[in-house]
Amino acid sequence: MKTLRLSSILVLTFCLLLSGCGIFDPAPTPTPVPLPPHQYLESALQWLQTHAVFEKNVDWVAIRKEAASLAPDPKTPADTYPAICNALRALKDGNAYMLVPSLEIPNFDSGYWTQYPDYKIVSWLTPNGPAEKAGLHVGDVIQEQNGHTSIPYNSDDLWPPCNTKALDTSPQEKLVVLRGGQSLQITIDKATMKNVEEMMQSTGQRLGTDASGMGYLELAQDSGWPAYPGAVQQVIKKLDGSPVCGWIIDVRRTGGGDIWSYLSAVGPILGEGELGGFEYLDGTREPWAYRKGEVLWNGNRRDESNIDGSIYTPKRVTPVALLIGPGTQAASELLVVAFQGRADVRTFGAPTRGLPTLITWTDLSNGTKIFISGAFSFDRNGVIYNGPIVPDVPVETGWSKFGTEQDPAVQAAEDWLSAQQPCKP
Repeated sequence: MKTLRLSSILVLTFCLLLSGCGIFDPAPTPTPVPLPPHQYLESALQWLQTHAVFEKNVDWVAIRKEAASLAPDPKTPADTYPAICNALRALKDGNAYMLVPSLEIPNFDSGYWTQYPDYKIVSWLTPNGPAEKAGLHVGDVIQEQNGHTSIPYNSDDLWPPCNTKALDTSPQEKLVVLRGGQSLQITIDKATMKNVEEMMQSTGQRLGTDASGMGYLELAQDSGWPAYPGAVQQVIKKLDGSPVCGWIIDVRRTGGGDIWSYLSAVGPILGEGELGGFEYLDGTREPWAYRKGEVLWNGNRRDESNIDGSIYTPKRVTPVALLIGPGTQAASELLVVAFQGRADVRTFGAPTRGLPTLITWTDLSNGTKIFISGAFSFDRNGVIYNGPIVPDVPVETGWSKFGTEQDPAVQAAEDWLSAQQPCKP
């Protein structure tokens, strides 16, 4: 089997709906040699046991016994999928799933995201998308979905074929939501997702007075397009027209993306040098770095370093407040790791999702792919991150006020920045 190491992203939605996420190895994958079903199954289990950083969560003897009952006499590779799915669930890895090329995933989109861990609070709406048109608001709490009480999403439910719920092709979604103490009924007419670039826009605003202004930058939910780093730097340049005294970088709903694009985008704020890296099960370490405007992985320059025009250099080095929460996951967690150890950085909010990992995948012999977390991350001081990142200052997010100056997390960040030397009157 061919193993490839990917930048840590939440590949689920985007890679299933798009023809790639801009992060896959462009080289053609050799056609695998077909294996008999029993050997196919054992090969998959052995690969998971060897490469998954969460492999200690699994009793592999028990998993193989269960595999014998879940796939007692497999005639085809598909007959082994229940046993492979069982092993993927046992990892308790939110990045673990299986992708079957022949399985069509519907691309009906309701146009909203909810927050881990209970997935009831609406945290994001596609601009002018189905949910926004139907009247759903950020901060609404979902009480019922299609007549059923909202059930917390199980991160181990994976995707098809391991989770048939993801194959919902119904054209409508009927919700009962709680808003301001009142229950409201909202019917969303789903749309076919045609363009997700609106999910890849970073927004910014200037807070405070001109003399002691702060830059607020929310990073996009996905960054898997070539122009992203340059677009972010244009936002930074605009906000820094009059020099800002500090930055607030918000990744509370940055649910995926390409870590290399994020590092390229905010590298001028992050600063140069080694930023951390990945550590594999065998102890091998591969560092990340930002030097002369280029992002490096294990000494190799990343294409995400390419920026149209010149790289913007902020007018001064400033303190940074990072806003984090359960929606901060995968690549955005890695970005938080990269900031650890930089001078004058503080985190505000709630613990992150807990997947500061590198996604690794392999081809099975019929072209089906399995994905898992294949390496943990470490910061510039060598500290390993293998679970949720706890904020320096716990603050609840008021989702109905998200991103405004009434947002409790934004207020806490402003208060801290105001006490730092560059922002003092």
